Amino acid sequence: MDSKTNPLVSILVPVYNVEKYIATCLDSLLAQSYPNIEIVLIDDGSPDRSIEICQEYAKKFPNIHVYIYENAGISTTRNRALDHANGDYYMFVDSDDYIHPKMVETMIRISQLDHSELVQCGYRMDYFKYFPFLRKVAKRQTINTIQALQQLVNNKGINNYPWGKLYKKEVFENVRFPEHLIGFEDTRTIFKTIANAETISTIPDRFYHYVQRRGSLTNRMDLETVYNMRKAYQYQEQVLKDRFPEQTFDFTMNYYNTDMVIIYTLIFMTHKKQNPKFKPYPLDWKKIPKVMKVAYYCWLKIACIKFGWNIDEIDWEQK
Repeated sequence: MDSKTNPLVSILVPVYNVEKYIATCLDSLLAQSYPNIEIVLIDDGSPDRSIEICQEYAKKFPNIHVYIYENAGISTTRNRALDHANGDYYMFVDSDDYIHPKMVETMIRISQLDHSELVQCGYRMDYFKYFPFLRKVAKRQTINTIQALQQLVNNKGINNYPWGKLYKKEVFENVRFPEHLIGFEDTRTIFKTIANAETISTIPDRFYHYVQRRGSLTNRMDLETVYNMRKAYQYQEQVLKDRFPEQTFDFTMNYYNTDMVIIYTLIFMTHKKQNPKFKPYPLDWKKIPKVMKVAYYCWLKIACIKFGWNIDEIDWEQK
């Protein structure tokens, strides 16, 4: 097999408590039209039958490698997967998701055609399998580092998800997921791989199936988690400013969106007896459209009514 034409792709799969989903995931990986893949499964101390199912597959397919560890969290698990990867390219797939049969083949072809170190495809959010939610995806494009980072910061195509991307292994040089933090680890990590890539390609094909299920982050949001979301964007902003001091990266809308998620969490997922506090980000309101200002005020007013706050007493200067 010509390793230049068909370089080895390591598909990295963190496994935890997914006995109902892992077979569908693995079947989709084994169904890939691309001939040269290895599947690296890292079990993070699953309490269910996930590991037994993985081992059954590994007995049948020599390109499946299973590694078992005590529970340490998603960042450590992804770092362990990187440590065990042998490929020229990496691809992350979550163990409760699945991918289109031509995903790897197509993205390798795009990488070789465009000389790209990172390729991103589209995705669909699957609710009960038959009810997909289709967010806008990036168009077919080939862009440089700064263009990609600007799209990331402005939510214009490139995203912070580790999955749905094909990475040349070199872009993960000196890049690790933060093992000491919980929540929005991806926001602190994936932008560094984009910064390490000279050329980035995107394709609109919705090859990745992002399965929505109970127990996911969006179904267990709390105030500590969403405030970590803000901290993750602050970290990303600071690293980019330090690395590219000649560039301007405007995070205003990310901080606005984070505040809206915080207010949503206060209204729908926080009890009054918890005595929560709202800590707004000091936004530059001149950069925010009027309709979004009104939405912010209305949502915050609802939270104030719920918790008995005076909106005029909120400290708008803190970060």
